[in-house]
Amino acid sequence: MVGLISLNYKVAPIELREKFYFDDKDKLAFHNLLKKNVGVEGLMLISTCNRTEIYFEFENHLGEEKKLIHSIVKELSEYRNFKESLSPFLIKITGPYSVSEHLFRLSSGLESMIIGEFQIVEQLKNAYDFATKHDMLGPILNRMVQKSLETGKYIRTNTRIDKGAVSVSYAAVEKINKLTKIKSPKFLCIGLGETSKLSIKHLHQKNYTDIRITNRTHKKAVKFAKSMNLEAVKFNDFKKELENTDIAIFSTSSKDPIITSDELTRIQENSNKDLLIVDLSVPRNITSECYEIPGIKIVNVDNLKDIVNLNYKKRRSEIVKAERYIDDFLQDFDDWTNSRQLRPSILSLKKQIKEIVIDETIDNVKSSNCDCSNSKFDSSGLNKRLNKVYEKFSDNLIRKIKEASNNGKDENAIGIINKIFLDD
Repeated sequence: MVGLISLNYKVAPIELREKFYFDDKDKLAFHNLLKKNVGVEGLMLISTCNRTEIYFEFENHLGEEKKLIHSIVKELSEYRNFKESLSPFLIKITGPYSVSEHLFRLSSGLESMIIGEFQIVEQLKNAYDFATKHDMLGPILNRMVQKSLETGKYIRTNTRIDKGAVSVSYAAVEKINKLTKIKSPKFLCIGLGETSKLSIKHLHQKNYTDIRITNRTHKKAVKFAKSMNLEAVKFNDFKKELENTDIAIFSTSSKDPIITSDELTRIQENSNKDLLIVDLSVPRNITSECYEIPGIKIVNVDNLKDIVNLNYKKRRSEIVKAERYIDDFLQDFDDWTNSRQLRPSILSLKKQIKEIVIDETIDNVKSSNCDCSNSKFDSSGLNKRLNKVYEKFSDNLIRKIKEASNNGKDENAIGIINKIFLDD
């Protein structure tokens, strides 16, 4: 069986999602934990600003889906020391068809907050590469992820789902446009990951020019600022810089908040202007207490849904088209997974036929009264002829088995076939 536990922006607020953000060290530690305590045989974790998703695989555990889901959720809660019930904030899916449908939609940009955005593809590839590198994937998950990437590529090539698609960074800049009344605001961008770079470029395209950049690695900030004809400031000075800033965009990979409510309160007291903060980080860079400080307005990724809804309406016709293509890829993958259920019986069947048709025949010929040393006896020729008989007979029988079980979809037929052909 395969399954999915998803904690995403549709069902869980950012305050909860940030508690369950997994970096690569967490992914490896949690994989080892599940392997030891639950017996998981395949695992891939995707963790972004909008979701943490756990894709898992167990062989031969049909009928135990609820028990296994419960065990993984329990381990997840304990791993993050989360005492409340996590289930109301989770989407739980089992079965290769349903899990692959979600993953195919995800890789195509249909499950993203910003429909059609491409960043999820890179995030999925990174998650897959990490799982592959650390030997975490089972055979079904491996095939499923590869097929999902193939699906996403086909849909982006054959629809306009990503044409003019906006990103979270773009949505943030649009939100800033709606909220600010200042003609030439002063910006400070903290962090220089991909999301931050995109935000700066979108600001530039909107003809905002008073933009300062800071990053823990100052050389990186200087290099990027120079390429955009902007100014870089040292990371240690960014809190002082906020006193002369109208709009600050935080987008760092820090696990912990990088500024406290006391610090922001002092900054506001020393400033003669209101401050708009856009926090695009998950976990958030700005603590919840900061949202109550007078004169400071804070926007996080969950506050961009009005832009998201507009994006959805624009792409509605492309979504329908993409879903039709996904159905075709799902059918192909479903055929593969169903036929895979027949694999143990088929391997056992071929083994038994080989032993009877070839091995026993050769042994009987050799043990008979014939003179095997006679030059007329050609053991290699006999072996070739027997192999042809074996291939013909087994291929015909396997074809009949697939027909009888509807290519592995009929579980009753599979049960009977396994009883007949599987070795005890």
